[in-house]
Amino acid sequence: MNPSLRAMLTSALVVGFGGTVGFLLYAPQPQERTMLELRDAGIADGQPLTLICPERLTKRTANRINRVQPGVLRPQQAYARVARSARCFNPDGGNCFRPSDGLLRVGDLEGSIVVPSLRRDAVDGGEDEVDDSLQFKLNACSFLTCQQTDIATDAGTFVNPYAAPFCGPLNRVAVQPLPYMLPDCFLSDGGGWDNEMGEPGHDPAPDCKWTGIYAQSDGGPRWRGCSFGPRELAVGSGCLPVESSILSGDPMEWL
Repeated sequence: MNPSLRAMLTSALVVGFGGTVGFLLYAPQPQERTMLELRDAGIADGQPLTLICPERLTKRTANRINRVQPGVLRPQQAYARVARSARCFNPDGGNCFRPSDGLLRVGDLEGSIVVPSLRRDAVDGGEDEVDDSLQFKLNACSFLTCQQTDIATDAGTFVNPYAAPFCGPLNRVAVQPLPYMLPDCFLSDGGGWDNEMGEPGHDPAPDCKWTGIYAQSDGGPRWRGCSFGPRELAVGSGCLPVESSILSGDPMEWL
Protein backbone atom coordinates (compact mmCIF):
# COMPACT_ATOMS: atom_id res chain seq x y z
CA MET A 1 0.00 0.00 0.00
CA ASN A 2 1.55 3.30 -1.04
CA PRO A 3 1.85 6.29 1.35
CA SER A 4 -0.73 8.37 -0.57
CA LEU A 5 -3.43 5.74 -0.08
CA ARG A 6 -2.48 5.01 3.52
CA ALA A 7 -2.87 8.72 4.33
CA MET A 8 -6.51 8.49 3.22
CA LEU A 9 -7.31 5.59 5.55
CA THR A 10 -7.88 4.96 9.21
CA SER A 11 -7.03 1.64 10.84
CA ALA A 12 -10.22 0.38 12.39
CA LEU A 13 -9.94 -3.20 13.62
CA VAL A 14 -7.99 -6.44 13.48
CA VAL A 15 -9.85 -9.21 11.69
CA GLY A 16 -9.02 -12.89 12.08
CA PHE A 17 -9.82 -15.71 9.68
CA GLY A 18 -10.05 -19.09 11.35
CA GLY A 19 -7.70 -18.01 14.13
CA THR A 20 -4.67 -18.30 11.84
CA VAL A 21 -4.36 -15.04 9.92
CA GLY A 22 -4.61 -11.49 11.23
CA PHE A 23 -5.43 -8.50 9.06
CA LEU A 24 -5.65 -4.83 9.81
CA LEU A 25 -8.99 -3.56 8.55
CA TYR A 26 -8.93 -0.04 7.11
CA ALA A 27 -11.72 2.39 6.25
CA PRO A 28 -11.41 5.66 4.28
CA GLN A 29 -11.25 8.95 6.15
CA PRO A 30 -12.66 11.55 6.38
CA GLN A 31 -16.29 10.74 5.63
CA GLU A 32 -16.25 12.85 2.46
CA ARG A 33 -13.47 10.78 0.87
CA THR A 34 -14.70 9.65 -2.57
CA MET A 35 -14.15 6.48 -4.57
CA LEU A 36 -12.43 8.56 -7.26
CA GLU A 37 -9.89 9.84 -4.74
CA LEU A 38 -9.20 6.28 -3.60
CA ARG A 39 -8.69 5.16 -7.19
CA ASP A 40 -6.32 8.04 -7.87
CA ALA A 41 -4.35 7.07 -4.76
CA GLY A 42 -3.89 3.51 -5.98
CA ILE A 43 -6.53 1.40 -4.25
CA ALA A 44 -6.91 -0.60 -7.48
CA ASP A 45 -3.39 -1.94 -6.88
CA GLY A 46 -4.82 -4.10 -4.11
CA GLN A 47 -6.23 -7.54 -4.79
CA PRO A 48 -10.04 -7.60 -4.84
CA LEU A 49 -11.89 -9.94 -2.50
CA THR A 50 -15.25 -10.29 -0.80
CA LEU A 51 -15.20 -9.90 2.99
CA ILE A 52 -18.10 -11.52 4.87
CA CYS A 53 -18.61 -10.71 8.56
CA PRO A 54 -21.43 -10.85 11.10
CA GLU A 55 -22.33 -7.24 11.82
CA ARG A 56 -24.39 -5.47 14.42
CA LEU A 57 -26.29 -3.16 12.11
CA THR A 58 -26.41 0.59 12.46
CA LYS A 59 -29.46 2.48 11.21
CA ARG A 60 -27.50 3.78 8.24
CA THR A 61 -26.31 0.30 7.26
CA ALA A 62 -29.84 -1.09 7.52
CA ASN A 63 -31.18 1.75 5.38
CA ARG A 64 -28.58 1.12 2.72
CA ILE A 65 -29.28 -2.62 2.69
CA ASN A 66 -33.02 -2.02 2.42
CA ARG A 67 -32.47 0.14 -0.66
CA VAL A 68 -30.39 -2.54 -2.37
CA GLN A 69 -32.29 -5.58 -1.04
CA PRO A 70 -35.85 -4.49 -0.20
CA GLY A 71 -37.49 -6.69 2.42
CA VAL A 72 -34.42 -8.79 3.22
CA LEU A 73 -34.20 -7.45 6.79
CA ARG A 74 -36.90 -8.04 9.38
CA PRO A 75 -38.25 -4.94 11.14
CA GLN A 76 -35.86 -3.98 13.95
CA GLN A 77 -33.35 -6.70 12.90
CA ALA A 78 -30.10 -5.86 14.69
CA TYR A 79 -27.69 -8.48 13.33
CA ALA A 80 -26.87 -9.71 9.83
CA ARG A 81 -24.14 -11.49 7.89
CA VAL A 82 -22.91 -8.80 5.50
CA ALA A 83 -20.67 -9.16 2.45
CA ARG A 84 -18.57 -6.16 1.40
CA SER A 85 -16.22 -5.73 -1.53
CA ALA A 86 -12.69 -5.06 -0.32
CA ARG A 87 -9.04 -4.82 -1.39
CA CYS A 88 -6.14 -6.76 0.11
CA PHE A 89 -2.57 -5.47 0.38
CA ASN A 90 0.26 -7.83 1.26
CA PRO A 91 3.05 -6.03 3.17
CA ASP A 92 5.74 -7.60 0.98
CA GLY A 93 3.96 -6.61 -2.21
CA GLY A 94 3.21 -10.18 -3.21
CA ASN A 95 0.08 -12.23 -3.65
CA CYS A 96 -2.41 -12.27 -0.77
CA PHE A 97 -3.58 -15.71 -1.88
CA ARG A 98 -1.83 -19.00 -2.49
CA PRO A 99 -1.84 -19.67 -6.26
CA SER A 100 -2.33 -23.39 -5.66
CA ASP A 101 -5.76 -23.22 -4.04
CA GLY A 102 -6.77 -19.56 -3.75
CA LEU A 103 -6.66 -19.60 0.07
CA LEU A 104 -5.08 -16.85 2.14
CA ARG A 105 -1.42 -17.37 2.78
CA VAL A 106 -0.90 -18.34 6.41
CA GLY A 107 2.07 -17.97 8.68
CA ASP A 108 3.87 -15.33 6.62
CA LEU A 109 1.03 -12.87 6.01
CA GLU A 110 -0.27 -10.10 8.23
CA GLY A 111 -1.77 -7.91 5.56
CA SER A 112 -4.18 -5.02 5.25
CA ILE A 113 -7.76 -5.05 4.01
CA VAL A 114 -9.43 -1.83 2.88
CA VAL A 115 -13.24 -1.71 2.87
CA PRO A 116 -14.18 1.41 0.84
CA SER A 117 -17.88 1.31 1.80
CA LEU A 118 -17.21 1.98 5.49
CA ARG A 119 -17.24 5.45 7.01
CA ARG A 120 -17.65 7.04 10.39
CA ASP A 121 -20.70 9.35 10.36
CA ALA A 122 -21.09 8.65 6.67
CA VAL A 123 -22.93 10.66 4.07
CA ASP A 124 -25.16 9.13 1.40
CA GLY A 125 -25.29 9.70 -2.31
CA GLY A 126 -24.72 8.06 -5.68
CA GLU A 127 -21.67 5.89 -6.23
CA ASP A 128 -20.23 7.12 -2.97
CA GLU A 129 -23.18 5.91 -0.93
CA VAL A 130 -21.53 4.39 2.11
CA ASP A 131 -22.40 3.39 5.66
CA ASP A 132 -20.92 3.53 9.12
CA SER A 133 -20.99 -0.04 10.43
CA LEU A 134 -17.76 -1.10 12.10
CA GLN A 135 -19.32 -3.44 14.65
CA PHE A 136 -17.99 -6.75 13.38
CA LYS A 137 -17.79 -10.06 15.18
CA LEU A 138 -14.10 -10.24 14.39
CA ASN A 139 -13.40 -13.92 14.98
CA ALA A 140 -16.12 -15.06 12.58
CA CYS A 141 -15.22 -13.29 9.34
CA SER A 142 -14.57 -15.17 6.12
CA PHE A 143 -13.56 -14.21 2.62
CA LEU A 144 -14.02 -15.21 -1.01
CA THR A 145 -11.77 -14.40 -3.93
CA CYS A 146 -13.54 -12.83 -6.90
CA GLN A 147 -13.54 -16.16 -8.71
CA GLN A 148 -15.02 -17.89 -5.69
CA THR A 149 -17.62 -15.13 -5.34
CA ASP A 150 -18.71 -15.60 -8.97
CA ILE A 151 -18.87 -19.38 -8.58
CA ALA A 152 -20.90 -19.09 -5.36
CA THR A 153 -23.25 -16.58 -7.01
CA ASP A 154 -23.88 -18.95 -9.93
CA ALA A 155 -24.45 -21.81 -7.47
CA GLY A 156 -26.97 -19.76 -5.48
CA THR A 157 -24.95 -19.86 -2.26
CA PHE A 158 -23.92 -16.19 -2.45
CA VAL A 159 -26.47 -13.39 -2.83
CA ASN A 160 -25.53 -10.63 -5.29
CA PRO A 161 -28.34 -8.07 -5.70
CA TYR A 162 -26.35 -6.04 -8.26
CA ALA A 163 -26.53 -6.41 -12.04
CA ALA A 164 -22.71 -6.44 -12.28
CA PRO A 165 -20.34 -8.89 -10.53
CA PHE A 166 -20.09 -8.23 -6.80
CA CYS A 167 -16.37 -8.50 -6.14
CA GLY A 168 -14.65 -6.17 -8.62
CA PRO A 169 -16.27 -2.77 -7.91
CA LEU A 170 -15.11 -0.89 -4.83
CA ASN A 171 -18.45 -0.16 -3.20
CA ARG A 172 -20.64 -3.23 -2.77
CA VAL A 173 -22.72 -4.35 0.24
CA ALA A 174 -25.12 -7.30 0.41
CA VAL A 175 -26.75 -9.30 3.19
CA GLN A 176 -26.09 -13.04 3.04
CA PRO A 177 -28.33 -15.83 4.41
CA LEU A 178 -27.80 -16.37 8.12
CA PRO A 179 -26.51 -19.83 9.08
CA TYR A 180 -29.09 -20.67 11.74
CA MET A 181 -32.83 -20.63 12.32
CA LEU A 182 -34.73 -19.98 15.53
CA PRO A 183 -38.38 -20.72 16.38
CA ASP A 184 -40.42 -17.54 16.67
CA CYS A 185 -41.06 -17.75 20.41
CA PHE A 186 -41.83 -14.05 20.75
CA LEU A 187 -45.21 -13.48 22.42
CA SER A 188 -47.89 -12.22 20.05
CA ASP A 189 -48.93 -9.51 22.53
CA GLY A 190 -45.45 -7.98 22.50
CA GLY A 191 -44.67 -9.26 25.97
CA GLY A 192 -41.23 -10.58 25.09
CA TRP A 193 -39.74 -14.02 24.65
CA ASP A 194 -41.26 -17.24 26.06
CA ASN A 195 -38.62 -19.95 26.21
CA GLU A 196 -41.29 -22.48 27.28
CA MET A 197 -43.64 -21.88 24.37
CA GLY A 198 -45.44 -25.07 23.42
CA GLU A 199 -45.51 -26.31 27.03
CA PRO A 200 -48.77 -26.63 29.04
CA GLY A 201 -50.01 -23.22 30.14
CA HIS A 202 -48.06 -21.42 27.43
CA ASP A 203 -48.81 -20.30 23.88
CA PRO A 204 -48.75 -23.00 21.18
CA ALA A 205 -45.41 -23.79 19.63
CA PRO A 206 -44.63 -21.91 16.41
CA ASP A 207 -44.43 -23.77 13.11
CA CYS A 208 -40.71 -24.49 13.25
CA LYS A 209 -39.46 -28.08 13.39
CA TRP A 210 -36.24 -29.90 12.67
CA THR A 211 -35.12 -32.68 10.37
CA GLY A 212 -31.85 -34.60 10.02
CA ILE A 213 -30.17 -35.40 13.33
CA TYR A 214 -33.04 -33.70 15.20
CA ALA A 215 -35.83 -35.57 13.42
CA GLN A 216 -38.21 -38.08 14.96
CA SER A 217 -37.35 -41.78 14.83
CA ASP A 218 -39.46 -42.19 11.69
CA GLY A 219 -37.62 -39.30 10.00
CA GLY A 220 -40.42 -36.77 10.38
CA PRO A 221 -39.66 -33.21 11.56
CA ARG A 222 -39.65 -32.67 15.34
CA TRP A 223 -40.35 -29.70 17.60
CA ARG A 224 -37.41 -29.30 19.99
CA GLY A 225 -38.28 -26.16 21.91
CA CYS A 226 -37.16 -22.58 21.40
CA SER A 227 -33.59 -23.51 20.51
CA PHE A 228 -31.70 -22.46 17.41
CA GLY A 229 -30.33 -24.94 14.88
CA PRO A 230 -28.72 -25.20 11.43
CA ARG A 231 -30.63 -23.46 8.67
CA GLU A 232 -30.58 -26.49 6.40
CA LEU A 233 -32.40 -28.64 9.00
CA ALA A 234 -35.24 -26.20 9.79
CA VAL A 235 -38.70 -26.45 8.25
CA GLY A 236 -41.83 -24.39 8.79
CA SER A 237 -43.16 -20.85 8.46
CA GLY A 238 -42.41 -19.98 12.12
CA CYS A 239 -38.61 -20.10 11.83
CA LEU A 240 -36.57 -16.91 12.06
CA PRO A 241 -33.10 -16.57 10.46
CA VAL A 242 -30.45 -15.72 13.06
CA GLU A 243 -26.69 -15.39 13.31
CA SER A 244 -26.16 -17.76 16.24
CA SER A 245 -27.45 -18.53 19.74
CA ILE A 246 -30.21 -16.03 20.47
CA LEU A 247 -32.09 -15.01 23.58
CA SER A 248 -34.74 -12.34 23.15
CA GLY A 249 -33.14 -11.29 19.91
CA ASP A 250 -29.52 -10.88 21.04
CA PRO A 251 -26.73 -13.34 20.17
CA MET A 252 -25.25 -14.29 23.52
CA GLU A 253 -21.61 -14.02 22.45
CA TRP A 254 -22.17 -10.40 21.41
CA LEU A 255 -23.41 -9.27 24.81
